Amino acid sequence: MRILQLHNDHAGMGGALEVMKHEAELLFEAGHAVTQYTMPAAEEMGLSSVRAGAKAVWNRTAAAEVERRIDDFKPDVVHVHTPFPLMSPTVFRAAYGRGVPAVTTLHSYRYSCVAGTCWRDGDVCEDCVGKRLKLPGVRHRCYHNSVGGSGALTLGLIVHRSMGTFHRCVARYLTLTEFSRRLLIRDGYPADRIVVKPNSVADPGFTPEARTDERRVVFAGRLLDIKGVQTMLDAWSQVPSGMRLVIAGDGPMRPAVEERAATDPSVDYLGWVGPSEVLELMAGAEAVLMPSEWYEGLPLVVLRSLAVGTPVVVSDLDNICEAVVADDAGWAFRVKDAGSLAQRLSALVDDPELARSRRTVARASYEDRYSTEADLRRLVDIYRSLA
Repeated sequence: MRILQLHNDHAGMGGALEVMKHEAELLFEAGHAVTQYTMPAAEEMGLSSVRAGAKAVWNRTAAAEVERRIDDFKPDVVHVHTPFPLMSPTVFRAAYGRGVPAVTTLHSYRYSCVAGTCWRDGDVCEDCVGKRLKLPGVRHRCYHNSVGGSGALTLGLIVHRSMGTFHRCVARYLTLTEFSRRLLIRDGYPADRIVVKPNSVADPGFTPEARTDERRVVFAGRLLDIKGVQTMLDAWSQVPSGMRLVIAGDGPMRPAVEERAATDPSVDYLGWVGPSEVLELMAGAEAVLMPSEWYEGLPLVVLRSLAVGTPVVVSDLDNICEAVVADDAGWAFRVKDAGSLAQRLSALVDDPELARSRRTVARASYEDRYSTEADLRRLVDIYRSLA
């Protein structure tokens, strides 16, 4: 098959770009032809707020370029990873006009939420979900704390919903979780066009058993309050001795983590470490912690932990815990509740066999849901059903 991938970059590499490149490699290695059209991040374009806002609603240049690439490459499918903000949903109309089915992956909640996170003022927010006019997002300056930017994205959603772009020109919406699918349906998108297709990670090749004798749990990721870092630190003070908390990552909450590691001998802070080192840490842990407090799409840290056969302890937000609990590949605790997390961790300390009993199950969850083989099969099946 021939696939044209589209993506609007953001200031950092971001998960969406990483996933697009990963899928391109899988498809290419399986004998499919893949080409990409990407746009720079809005911050790199040097556009005035007025011009940037106009492009967020209707980018004629991007649409014309997509039409040209379709004519040259003749793809079977156009796969749009992130059209926001500057590429704009007009690229769906360009593909539709050329008779090529378009699919899009929802790496965030941008189709329903101006911020793309369903998070505001320190808590989950669904004020715009189910509303055709995302006016709360404008009022609260949810996009980069800008009224103009928030208004432009809101206008783009209104225009393209009114013109039928999202209902007629998008053949499939690919959500990462069942929760994301349900949220999109609640926001008025056609249920029969929404398919759950999780991301995948490469098989690290580790056997599903602990790699060291030292008992530890691991947190690996950005040190942000939204990631539940403070909840994790508060919970750890209530956990009995017998296990270490190993933290790898960097971010605004680094000083708090460093201070805790300096005063608590059971806490090790490693700073930012490379991907292979993270996998080794995970493989040697009894559990990997994911105490995130927002609707994080499908954290790759969970996938990588399951890939090395290490169960996870996750907050009970449905988008994070649903598959974990269904597969019995870990445990959930009440989100933002340090006492609930402490209870889960204390149970692990008290029963060394508890985590070990989940290792084979965790690995099986990876193989069934998040392996590259399963991912490629699902992706190609979706493309073929349309082409």
